[in-house]
Amino acid sequence: MGCAHPLVRRLDTYRAAKKRGDYDTAAKYLASDARIWFEKKEGPGHPLRAKGGPYGDWDRFFNARSTRKNVRVADNTVTYISRETNDYYRLLERVSTPARVTYYFDNDGRITGMLYAGLGHKRPPDRKAEFVAWANQHHPGEIERLEPDDRIVPTLENAKRWKQLLVQWRADAGLPPIE
Repeated sequence: MGCAHPLVRRLDTYRAAKKRGDYDTAAKYLASDARIWFEKKEGPGHPLRAKGGPYGDWDRFFNARSTRKNVRVADNTVTYISRETNDYYRLLERVSTPARVTYYFDNDGRITGMLYAGLGHKRPPDRKAEFVAWANQHHPGEIERLEPDDRIVPTLENAKRWKQLLVQWRADAGLPPIE
């Protein structure tokens, strides 16, 4: 880390504080109005908090982990390619696809925003269609509640329900449990 660019070091310190649950320290690296966007940096975005963006609780519950490569620093931005995996993906036997992550910094080195944009790779096959068919038969209406308009509602309550259903489906389908 000694040779890393100062913005990369700040980002690493911020992410390390978040990972260990030290949200007070992580918050010191965020501008008061920090935002997060998905796919395009358009509109107001969502608040970016020390505890995470809108998927913070979801990611913690499902043990999200990500890799980072091809780090680039330009002006007041840090950009890299990320691959994320989590227990939700593992339960569906889903392979992650790469995304470009960009952090924006102000002149004081505080994070003002984050953009998470998929790289347009076609998602490899997984077992979600099998799971949805099973859920529609055994728990009618539940998928529509958890995923209206085909978009996950990433609350902690919904994450717990997803996991409960996915574990039950895997058992009913004779699939090995995911540890």
